[in-house]
Amino acid sequence: MSQFELNKGDNFIFGVDVSASMQATDTPSGASRIDFLKEQVITFAREASKWDEDGIDVITFGHQVKTFEKVTAEKATDVIGSLRATEGQTRTDLVITEAYRLHKAGGYKQTVLFLATDGEPTGTTDEAVKDAIRAIAADLKDEHEFAISILTVGKPSDSLQAFLTELDDSLKAKHDIVDVKALESVDFIAAFSGALHD
Repeated sequence: MSQFELNKGDNFIFGVDVSASMQATDTPSGASRIDFLKEQVITFAREASKWDEDGIDVITFGHQVKTFEKVTAEKATDVIGSLRATEGQTRTDLVITEAYRLHKAGGYKQTVLFLATDGEPTGTTDEAVKDAIRAIAADLKDEHEFAISILTVGKPSDSLQAFLTELDDSLKAKHDIVDVKALESVDFIAAFSGALHD
């Protein structure tokens, strides 16, 4: 399993960018970024439900965040399928902060936030995103307690790629909790299969 370090008992949160730029159609299938992402999140929710019967939490983010808790395989198509990319900003800092709040409120031992986005933070600053990550890293007793896997959707701009590379490789924080991958390179079914059969 080369994709992710998934473990039994992990709690999963999926952050879904619903800013208007997610309507662009530069995905491998030719679908819009939001439709390509929704397909992947529905697959993820179905696979996750095989070992997390409560379902995953889904947080949409644009100029605001909206949380859908306990999205099971049965609910996934309805909840995720109805999402629209119409918001004017990308408040990446808010989705990170909300995900950590859910983690703490649930008392989970380990949480993975999959944060899928196509753009740089807007309506906020890059520093606000870094500060949110640093604050979480400083609060953790163990670096495995909360991980952020940023998944890029579509073709990232040079400036976004540079920003994400900094978060992944050179952000000065107590723990390194950020990982960056292209969404199209991720096989959630294989990742879960590997974890289930460890």
